[in-house]
Amino acid sequence: MKTKMLLSLMLAFTMPLGAAAAAPADSLPTAGKTAQVQKTFPSVSVQKLGAGRVTTYDYGPVKMYAYSTQDPLDDQCYAFETSKGTVLLESTILKNNISEWNQFVQNFSQPIVGELMSYHPNGYAVYGKHPVYATRNAVQSWQPQGGIYAIVENLAKSFGDAADPSMPKQAQIVTPGEDVTLAGMTFHIVAAGDDAYDVEIPQIHAVYRHMMGSDVHSILASRDQIRQEIETLEGYQQKGYDLILTSHYKPEGQPAVAQKIAYLKKVQEIADSCKNREAFLQTMKENFPTYQGESYLNMTASFLYK
Repeated sequence: MKTKMLLSLMLAFTMPLGAAAAAPADSLPTAGKTAQVQKTFPSVSVQKLGAGRVTTYDYGPVKMYAYSTQDPLDDQCYAFETSKGTVLLESTILKNNISEWNQFVQNFSQPIVGELMSYHPNGYAVYGKHPVYATRNAVQSWQPQGGIYAIVENLAKSFGDAADPSMPKQAQIVTPGEDVTLAGMTFHIVAAGDDAYDVEIPQIHAVYRHMMGSDVHSILASRDQIRQEIETLEGYQQKGYDLILTSHYKPEGQPAVAQKIAYLKKVQEIADSCKNREAFLQTMKENFPTYQGESYLNMTASFLYK
């Protein structure tokens, strides 16, 4: 399973170009409710930078900035600004984008107080000297022999001097299930089942996970993983998150969660009815002709049919 997850992560760092195009209507908040959080509805604006693009979600007391690198990897980075400071969530790997994102966040009225780094920790030191927060598994994965380290090495070979392969050698360790308070905001650390971690952000009723993408094929290593993914996303529906943040797709809302659950259930159905890899691939393409990520689909087929 570890090898499968490493392969999944390696391809995940090359999301199909265009997956993070202009934010659609379903990236805006939905009307779901929870007992813990008072709903707020942000104003949303988009600013084109030299290389990438920033979408700002203004909640009043909190501003969230979603940076789309618009590079061949089309990564997504996030910043949260309050009157008490700025918190970064994830980075990217190409130096041009790291520099541009750093220039943008350094112009905030409040300084950076910490970085939550999980699957994408490159360039962490460019943003300044302040704590990096991560789980023990994530930190281990950034070191030689780790899964994320191997991915970054491959990307550095592909992009050469344009890439920044640096990653933290240590961090302030956080534990799944723990709440971390930064800049007056609560960030709830969630186990993700692999080398890194997810983050719930209750003040804006959002959750960060590495990948989802409503119209992108998923990398599914087993039938058990399909079931687990359905359960996780149904949990998102129960909690009524307004936004699902990922590293490889624009922020999405509850319509995207419902679409992904329907996709996964269809994958289950097709996998149960097809006797071989070729039949599975053909049937999937017939049912999802416009979906991106054909390489992901091929990986899933290889995992499900050995």
